[in-house]
Amino acid sequence: GLPDAKGAIYARTAQSPETATEWSLTDEATALAQKAVENSSETLVKEPLKSTAANVGSLRKRLMELADRLGYTGANIFVIDGSTRSAHSNAFCTGFGRFRRICLFDTLLPLMEESEIISILGHEIGHDRLYHVHTRLVFSIVFSFVMLYAMGQFITSVAISQAFFVPVPKVYLGLVFFSIAWSPINFVVGIPLTVQSRMNEFAADRYSVDADETHAAFLGNGLKKLMRKSKANLTPHPFFVFLTYSHPPLDIRLEALKLYHKKKHG
Repeated sequence: GLPDAKGAIYARTAQSPETATEWSLTDEATALAQKAVENSSETLVKEPLKSTAANVGSLRKRLMELADRLGYTGANIFVIDGSTRSAHSNAFCTGFGRFRRICLFDTLLPLMEESEIISILGHEIGHDRLYHVHTRLVFSIVFSFVMLYAMGQFITSVAISQAFFVPVPKVYLGLVFFSIAWSPINFVVGIPLTVQSRMNEFAADRYSVDADETHAAFLGNGLKKLMRKSKANLTPHPFFVFLTYSHPPLDIRLEALKLYHKKKHG
């Protein structure tokens, strides 16, 4: 129970006030309990929340200038305190209209030079300006609708349940049957999506180079640092890349950057 007006800690043996009996703890037990409460409160107060503050300085000015020049207006810059979870580094743009966000992982700031971060953000802005995000969002909505419709058919269809020797449709069996049948469909549909995703990465690289010809070299250097930091496989099997990779391998991407820069700027 809670302490009474005199500070004594008591306990009840019944829920009803009429039948309840109370007894007080000894002075030693009361002091021990109060000390435990004090210690727990001190722990909550003394341990501060972990956060990382980063002063982007001139980087913020250059990022905003690039965003305005490329038509990515209304964006705000946020530094994500990702170092408390992992050493992974990333940067991305998200949101629409006045809710646009330019997000940088705090692990990215000490890893790269300003110009490398600028070139990478030019690539990320390219995904938005080339409508990669929009088309992927529309496809995801349509695909989710088809998936949920198929799931409903598996759950309620008498014909499907009887095909598996179940006379009456059952929700749990319908979900099991659906997960088995949908897995190969999801895998097959994912292949053209990964192909399209890799094409989008090449297009966003070209967009960054079009924004500034110096971005080709800085973007290449930035990608190398990211791959080294994440310990990515630099020589994956081409067939495995075709089936599962959403981003092109580093060597192919760097070669494409070099060829496009040479073609565009000589």
